[in-house]
Amino acid sequence: MAFFDETGAIASDRFFVVGMLRIEDHSALLKEVKALRSRHKYREEFKFWSITEANKQAYKDLIDLLLNSEARFSCFVADRHVADPVARFGNTFAAYEKLTIQLAHGSIKPYELMTVIADNYSAPNERSFEQTVKTQCNRRLKRLGVVSVVQVDSGATEGLQLVDILVGAVGSEFRANAGLASHVAHKAEVAAHLRARLGTSTFNLGFVKNGFSVAIYEHEEWLRRAQKRLANSSRTVEPPNRAAEPDEPKPRKTRRGRRGGRRRRGGRPTGTA
Repeated sequence: MAFFDETGAIASDRFFVVGMLRIEDHSALLKEVKALRSRHKYREEFKFWSITEANKQAYKDLIDLLLNSEARFSCFVADRHVADPVARFGNTFAAYEKLTIQLAHGSIKPYELMTVIADNYSAPNERSFEQTVKTQCNRRLKRLGVVSVVQVDSGATEGLQLVDILVGAVGSEFRANAGLASHVAHKAEVAAHLRARLGTSTFNLGFVKNGFSVAIYEHEEWLRRAQKRLANSSRTVEPPNRAAEPDEPKPRKTRRGRRGGRRRRGGRPTGTA
């Protein structure tokens, strides 16, 4: 089972992160989360933006629990000042869909069947996020890999709350480095705890280790092609060749025989021998 969530507003924020947490033994992990809640007497929904001085240790312990489990996490970080998925795909919802599909496609193992539980995200009336992600991901896989995609409220399942903490912690560093958030806030402290546990000082250049992956979204090839198309369209179009104009028909071609003469219909070539 995989849980999918995002942080940031793709329509307006500079940084947007989408992440997927794959949990094979879902029920066993949830029992451990329940025990952690009991130890810390924490009954609220786990959300990265709800971290305070009073509850930050519970969040640190939850991160430790996740990193010690068999759960696997992967995410894309999009810096819209560098590579804007909205500009590439035309609108915010299409960009959100494409990032989800790409992340799901890259997360699924060969011959694995996966159900994706995604946090609620408003879709245009004519679009079905669930059906689009399932269909296009399976098309890329050329097999049935994503069995179903379901959108639910994060309060309904611990899995979505767990992935919320991870995408929030990853995105926090990028915002702080750009001057959009604090490096010393309680949320930043929890984010730093995650990096320390993974043995890295930063996610800025991407990161892959022990089932935890941070990929920087980029589309340099797309930008190169777009710039080339723009350059080509701005060039002056030369006038057409007179020989190709429709009011001057091209001369008819004649077929030649083996000895160079013109072939008569149904007969031998004629002309000089």
